[in-house]
Parts: sequence; C-alpha cells; structure tokens
Amino acid sequence: MSAPGLQGPGDRPPAVPWPAWWRLPHLLRVAAALVARDWRVRFRRTLLGMAWLCVPMLGLVALAVSLGPAAGLYEPAQASRYLVRLLAGLALWQLFADAWLEPMRLSRRAGPLLRAICFDPRALLLAGALSALAAFAVRLPLVLAALVWFGMAPGPGAWVLLPGLLLVAAAGAALACFTLPAGLVLYDLRYGLPLAQWVLLAATPVFYEPPTHGLLARVVGLNPLGVLVPGLRDLVLGPLPAATPQVVLTAAGTPLGWLAAAAVIVLPLLGLGLAYYGPRLGLAVAYVGH
Repeated sequence: MSAPGLQGPGDRPPAVPWPAWWRLPHLLRVAAALVARDWRVRFRRTLLGMAWLCVPMLGLVALAVSLGPAAGLYEPAQASRYLVRLLAGLALWQLFADAWLEPMRLSRRAGPLLRAICFDPRALLLAGALSALAAFAVRLPLVLAALVWFGMAPGPGAWVLLPGLLLVAAAGAALACFTLPAGLVLYDLRYGLPLAQWVLLAATPVFYEPPTHGLLARVVGLNPLGVLVPGLRDLVLGPLPAATPQVVLTAAGTPLGWLAAAAVIVLPLLGLGLAYYGPRLGLAVAYVGH
C-alpha cells in the first residue's frame, strides 16, 4: 500500500492547485516523515546529536566577537549587545539558508525514491521548511540564554517573531523553487550554492550595522534580505542605540510596516517560484542518477 502522498511508478501525483498546497494533510505527513528520517540518519552515532546544528553558528560568533573591535564591527563597551544581536541575526539567517538549501540536500538523500515512484514535488519544499524551522528551534535557546545572561529584554515588536519566521522560511523556499530543479541536473550549481549563501550573508548586515554611504550601503540597499533578516532582528530585540547610525529597514518603522514590506517581497517571489517549480522539477527528476 502506498504511503500518503506517494503513488506507484505508473501513477500521477494528485492534481491539486498550487494555492491549496499548504492545506494538504498528506503533504505535511510526507514532509514530516522525510525530515524525521533525515534527522535520524544525520545524527545517529553522534554524542552531541542535534547540538551540532549550533556549532557553525557559535564558531562564527566567536570569530566575530574576537576580531570585531579590530575590524570596527562594534565598540568594546557594546560587546554584550553585539553578541546578542549577532546570535539572533545568525539564527534568523540560518533559518533562511536552511529553507533554501535543505530541499537540495533532502533530494540527494531521496534520489532513489524520486526515481522509483511518482513523488509529489511540493513535499520536498515543505520538508525543507520544516527542517529549517526545527533547526531554528534548536538554536533559539542560545539566543534566549544570551538575553537572560546579559539582562536584556525583547523589544515591543517581539510579537512579530512568529509570522516573521514564516516569512523568512518562505523566502528560502522561494529561492529553492528556482535552484532545486537545476541543481538536480547540474552539479556545478549544487556545489556553488553554499558559496552563494556566504556571498549573500556578506551583503546582509548581520555582522555589521547597515552603512549609510559607500558601495556597501548601495549593495545593502539593493539586497531584499536586508529587510527580512536584520529588520526582524531589530524588531524583536528593540531599536539600536540612538548614537549608532542606521538605515531604516522597515517600511514604516513599525512591526506592521515590516510585515507589509516583507510580504511584498516574499509572497510574489514565492508565487513565481511555485509556478516555475512544479513542471521543471518533473523534468529534472528524469535526470537524477544519470
């Protein structure tokens, strides 16, 4: 008997319109099963288990905090605030990156499954988003512990965190719609995506405050992720000190303004991605393993 959402080799996937994909219970079950299987394989025979998800982020934080004063990233008197903001920014950035890259990694693990059965492609996107959100939940205690340790309280816009997380994950899934079909066929794209992620991170004011002039300021101004990741971080943790120059990243300087700006960026991109994704992934799957 076929699993929910999966059919035999000669069957077609259920014809469900794209706007209703998120309401399909069988897609949620299939995506959750893919994530659970992947995490079991990923962390078995490890002593730290899921704590390994925090190690790369902690390494970046240690490097930035140790070299930050010499590089002009922060003043020594603001070390505690910089640490908390950096932890929060990297956790949000990794949520976006995981939602973007996890479908590619899951598709590599499910390669034989993709060739053997008619696999609903929407499950890969949803599984990537679920895996990204689960990994964020593992990293979140580090940010909360830093807030408690340094006696910092969330800002008045902290209520926007939950819808903000969904928008950040949706932005990563939107990029995955464009890169996953080509990445299954062309390995150069698959190997180059981590490098592209680091380039985007360098162009997003996570390690540094938004500049007000110069080439970097123009790059940050053209980068929509500068609205999503640092904007959500600033709303949750409160505004920057008045003495720190900053670029206004929200549409109206309010949580509702940020939500409107983020939705205008993410939702059209996601709609275009979903329209592009479905038929092209079917063609790409034919090349898996060849």
